[in-house]
Amino acid sequence: MILELMSEALTEEGYQCLTASNVDTALGVVKTTPGIALIITDLKMPGKSGSDLIKAVQAAGGDPKPKFIVMSGHAGPNINEGDIDLGSFPFLTKPLGIESLVEQVRAVLSVGE
Repeated sequence: MILELMSEALTEEGYQCLTASNVDTALGVVKTTPGIALIITDLKMPGKSGSDLIKAVQAAGGDPKPKFIVMSGHAGPNINEGDIDLGSFPFLTKPLGIESLVEQVRAVLSVGE
C-alpha cells in the first residue's frame, strides 16, 4: 500500500516510477531499464534488505549510477549495516509524509544537474 501511494504521488509530480516489492525484483528492473536516476529503498523487505539492494546495484556498475534514498520505520539515519554506511544516503523515516518524500526526491535529483 505504501509503495502504491509513493508511486502515485511521484507520478503526479511528473516522475516516471517503476516499483518492486523485493530486492530480486528491483534488481531485475534495474538490469532491464537503463537510465534509472533514483532508487528509493526500504531497509526491511521480504528476504533481502535495502542495503543488499544498494550493494548489488553499486557492484553492477553502470553509468550513470543511480542515486539512493533509504527509508525505514525501524532504524535511524546514522546506521551501518555490514560494509555499507547507510548514513551516507538521504534518509526518510516512516510513517512517511508524501510532501517530505517529494521534497527529498527533488533535492536528490537536482544535485549534480
